Amino acid sequence: MVERPTVQSEMARSFPGFFNRNPKKRGAVFIPKRKLKTAKLWKPFEVCFFLIGSATELTPTLSSELEHFQAGLGKRTLSIESDLSHEELSTLLRETYKKMTELQDRWLIYKAAGGNGRRKLFPVSLESEGYTGAILKTASNGGKNVLFIMPLQDDLDMTPLPADAPEFAQMPKASCKQCNDIMPLQMLVLHVKNCGYSSSSNSEEEDVVLLEGNSTTSGQMASNQQVLEQENEVQCPVCAAMFPAMAIEIHASQCSERMERGSFVEPEAEDTDLDHIASEEDVIRWVKAQIDTSRTFEICVSREAIVERGLRLWKRQKNGGPLNPLKVSFLGEAGVDTGALRVEFLSTMVAGIENRLFEGDGEKGKVPKYSLNDLDNEMFRVAGEIFSVSIAQGGPAPQFMQEWCYKYLVTGKLQTDGFFDTELSPLLKEIEDATDLSPYIQQILDCGYTGPIDIEQKDGILRAVALHATTKRTPMLQQLREGLEVYNMAQVMKDKPDECRSLFVIGNDGKVDSQYIMSHLAPEMSPHGSSKRLKETRILDFFQDFLYELEDSQPQAEVLTVSTVMQWMTGQSHKHLLESERQTFKIKLRFDHNCLDHSPGHTVCFPIVSACTNTVTLPTVHLQDYESFKTNMKTAVKYGASFDRV
Repeated sequence: MVERPTVQSEMARSFPGFFNRNPKKRGAVFIPKRKLKTAKLWKPFEVCFFLIGSATELTPTLSSELEHFQAGLGKRTLSIESDLSHEELSTLLRETYKKMTELQDRWLIYKAAGGNGRRKLFPVSLESEGYTGAILKTASNGGKNVLFIMPLQDDLDMTPLPADAPEFAQMPKASCKQCNDIMPLQMLVLHVKNCGYSSSSNSEEEDVVLLEGNSTTSGQMASNQQVLEQENEVQCPVCAAMFPAMAIEIHASQCSERMERGSFVEPEAEDTDLDHIASEEDVIRWVKAQIDTSRTFEICVSREAIVERGLRLWKRQKNGGPLNPLKVSFLGEAGVDTGALRVEFLSTMVAGIENRLFEGDGEKGKVPKYSLNDLDNEMFRVAGEIFSVSIAQGGPAPQFMQEWCYKYLVTGKLQTDGFFDTELSPLLKEIEDATDLSPYIQQILDCGYTGPIDIEQKDGILRAVALHATTKRTPMLQQLREGLEVYNMAQVMKDKPDECRSLFVIGNDGKVDSQYIMSHLAPEMSPHGSSKRLKETRILDFFQDFLYELEDSQPQAEVLTVSTVMQWMTGQSHKHLLESERQTFKIKLRFDHNCLDHSPGHTVCFPIVSACTNTVTLPTVHLQDYESFKTNMKTAVKYGASFDRV
């Protein structure tokens, strides 16, 4: 009798995936284990704190910093975690500053305004959980700036601590030359003034001590002389810097005038820190960091005669000053300045100042106009301030000056190398090539030359004519340098002349060309193969041909240029000064295929520009061929410069 298979075996044979006795070998699905991601660890950063003894509005002076150190206050560098809580920060500060225990958390953290010297202090904003590591990192700019701890209701004891105080345990120590006592350097300053060490009565030792005493006496005389000089110094009531009493009146008067103009820069530079500047980008970033964000510099101007009105309104400076962020609004326009209006204003002003206050050849560079009226109205100082603000706040650089002008701004010394004058340079060429100077006698005399006029004196005559052309413009350059003191730009130029040169001297063209615009376009195209995409591609070709035509045309007044098109689309007519900004800069190009649906029956409409977001929307229905595209674009650029969209 044949044994019949069981139902289980028949089902296993028919459906091995379901009824197999060892499912792990057949039909099992392998599920890989997911890797557990480790939590990202915050990298600690160092922050320099400064504990102030009592409430104040300005940063401590150099002399008071020493007093704070001796009292166990002053600067300390702490390592902070980004996830630090307020309670942990309070504990860390109490462990670092023993005297903070008596404050019982009645303190706030402040940061200093931009600039140098004594600066105004502003509180660091608190969140609901108090001060955190993230807040401190932002407020200190990643640990680059000092944060000040200020008591709210208490005055901390400023009495110098003993030399063996635990606050000085990790500080460097030195021994007194007279009594050999070892103490921290901060305490040694006070100890030297009061050290009353006396020698033994041994005759031989007395001879030695006598020699040391003579040396000490001369040192004390020099020290007393320094103390006397310090006692004769008076604090300036404007900038709080110390100056000799004989010169304080003149200095205070100059400080007051600068403060009234809103371009005050403290002369006592406590932290210039220019050693890290090695390129043009470093200069721009450093100048940007000097902007005082405590208030804004607001200007409301009309587009009619914008350069003349802009110069006059800038000089008035009733709301803020050039040290502050510039906010621009145009009369009759609803646009709110988020950056595009400011950049357009600065682009227009720098180009207008080039034509209004400078003259010369566009290829060889320009020089200040010899205009005593503008000099008397301080227009060149205003121009210098606008140049500094433009470089710091996203505008173009004044890259149109001749080499000798820049060297004078940097050194204050007059040089004629690289000099070119549209009137006198042809005269210099004629004198240099002439064999008879009699036809040029009157012109030579008009340039101030008083020596004999003959061929043997040709070199002296050439130098006199060149000096005449350059010397008469030095007052304008001096006033221009006064304006460049905003953000300490003049000091940076003096210390780093090679790194700043390309921002001012002709030859480093920052003007926009067709390639710059086309390479930064980001068109939003329709799907491949669609009829809409064919239209969009054709319009892009029209736009490129339009830019080429403008680029190849002869530059004339009242004629569109590639820079004008760039300014119409984005608000600025120059290439970005920072390489990082060039890499991220994009012009969004959108295509409207349904304008007839939005506005039935209309015959023409123009591109819509949102300069604040660098977005341009093109109406494809009205751009069927190149001629209609060119006419449409020229009309839009010429009459569509206003900011009417919010």
